[in-house]
Amino acid sequence: MQTPCCGGTDVRYWFRDDRGYLHKPQQPSTNPISEPTTANEFMGRNAVDVTLYESGTSRSSRCRWTLLEAGITFNSVARPNLSKSDKVKILHPLGKLPVAVIDNEALFESAAICTYLADHTPDVDLIAAPGSWGRALHDQWTSFALTEMEAWLWNTAVNKFVLPTEQRIEAGFEQNAMMYRRAASMLNDVLLHQDYLVEERFTVTDIIVGWTVNWGRRQGLLEGLSGLSAYLDRLFERPHCAFAKD
Repeated sequence: MQTPCCGGTDVRYWFRDDRGYLHKPQQPSTNPISEPTTANEFMGRNAVDVTLYESGTSRSSRCRWTLLEAGITFNSVARPNLSKSDKVKILHPLGKLPVAVIDNEALFESAAICTYLADHTPDVDLIAAPGSWGRALHDQWTSFALTEMEAWLWNTAVNKFVLPTEQRIEAGFEQNAMMYRRAASMLNDVLLHQDYLVEERFTVTDIIVGWTVNWGRRQGLLEGLSGLSAYLDRLFERPHCAFAKD
């Protein structure tokens, strides 16, 4: 079966396999802002052509871990002052990281990047198949982590060190912690009874959600949540884990 799709000005034909994944023929890279990579090139499979604009253990570490776990060749662009630079603003109007240029198309938001990459390396089986119940759970847990947990952490962070001092509002810190822990307690109850979130196995869902859990740990919000602490220990043991462990 062939499904025609349009990308940019080119018409390409994607092939759907028996698990429901879409594949397209490998295209030569024409990334208009590609950079020399030498030591920054990470070798693996050539399922897609990827350049990752990243910053340490920020949300971009989700993307790095997914790429390494999938064994995808990728080029890394990481340097001081990359965020909000004119080069990154070409790819993301807000100038935020991460951004991935995949087959000459820019994609931002780490959860979207990780999901796309996992879908395009189905032989590695990093994500539940499209249309499956497992895929619905992937969507559920990633949405839950980003809205019910991560948003509160970000509000605290942005008012501690991101915004100029005169724009910061500290009054919400206690409420942010309370709201994060309320959602984290629910997730903790789930992970007291299972090792991973989807299909009883490690998937990209755990990379996305695990990063948010780890950020909560770094803000000192996991006290008494043994299910989440054990979950992080399992993630940290994986050889490609790119999360901060301090």
